[in-house]
Amino acid sequence: MKYLKRFTICAACLCLLASLTGCSGAGSGGKETTASESAGQTETGTAAATEGTDQTSGTDETTAGTGSLSTLAPVEKEPYDALKYVDLGEYKGIEVSKAQIDVDDETVENVLASELARHAYQQEVTDRPAKEGDTVNIDYKGMKDGVAFEGGTAQGYDLTLGSGSFIDGFEDGLIGAETGETRNLELKFPDPYKNNPDLAGQPVVFEVTVNKIVETVTPELTDEYAAENSDYATAEEYREGLRDIMREQNKKNAVLDALMEQAEFQEAPENLTAYYQYDMIQQTSYQAAAYGMSFEQFLEASSMTQEQFLEARADEIDMNVRRDMLMEAMIALEKLELTDQEFNDGVAEVAESYGRTKEEVISIIGEDVLRENFLWNKAIDLLAENAAEVE
Repeated sequence: MKYLKRFTICAACLCLLASLTGCSGAGSGGKETTASESAGQTETGTAAATEGTDQTSGTDETTAGTGSLSTLAPVEKEPYDALKYVDLGEYKGIEVSKAQIDVDDETVENVLASELARHAYQQEVTDRPAKEGDTVNIDYKGMKDGVAFEGGTAQGYDLTLGSGSFIDGFEDGLIGAETGETRNLELKFPDPYKNNPDLAGQPVVFEVTVNKIVETVTPELTDEYAAENSDYATAEEYREGLRDIMREQNKKNAVLDALMEQAEFQEAPENLTAYYQYDMIQQTSYQAAAYGMSFEQFLEASSMTQEQFLEARADEIDMNVRRDMLMEAMIALEKLELTDQEFNDGVAEVAESYGRTKEEVISIIGEDVLRENFLWNKAIDLLAENAAEVE
């Protein structure tokens, strides 16, 4: 996957794309910041799990993001005349300091490490025993006084050693095991143990067979890697290209922050505020769904009502509202338009970034939202191009 330019896509849309793709982060398609990511189990083996850890398979594609959003009715954003609600002042020639823009080596290396980690792959290990960080495919049977206990047996279970998923001693007991080896692990359940109170504090034996060992391999930045995964020919060009992209992003963020500070705002349209309140709920709902929770369950776990949640996020919502007004005012003043080619190119980049087809991206996010966000990108680019870098 090529290293792509950053898009200003609504956070809820990115969360939905990420949840449906099985990602935990925004990957390379994150939004502008500030103003501006167990197969094969035949019997549920929850009795060995660390308390509070669900060892069943994770949220799948058909259910991710489908939790109840809230009692707040869906809100469609209505057209409005942004120039009635915000005075941008002089938005061309905004000064930003080089200190705000420059990217040091440590930051570049940290982002580079994250990019390489995104391209990590798994491969089976055949020439050494299991070590911490490996994923072992195992069959296991838990026994108390020589008798298998309920929920303590599984076959074809994938367990990452060092994850802390199972009770103390289970994962450590498999470090050093060879493929095909069977080990008897003499362990004791913690006390208390909510998953199965009858086993709390009890000594047990787990008979575990290692079927396969898999390691995660993170690629190194080489000229070959750069040529295959980016638009750069060498590792050094890739590194400096990444610095340039980050520097440009910092410039855009700094200009947007400065414009946010100088602009004079009137009270926003009620519909616009309601739209971003609902957008915040959507965003949180998709994030919660990644952990198997509905929005209501998230509120309950956080000891908040919906009204308290919106109050807690009021500053962030207000920032989104003001950013919307800034962008729409810029678009109106500059008479910016989005060509069909720009739209198609933008959709293609988002699709590549999230491993989706263009049709899926349009279906999930919506053409109107995509067009709006791509048009915002044009406004942000114009601001950055006309900004003045000062010492």
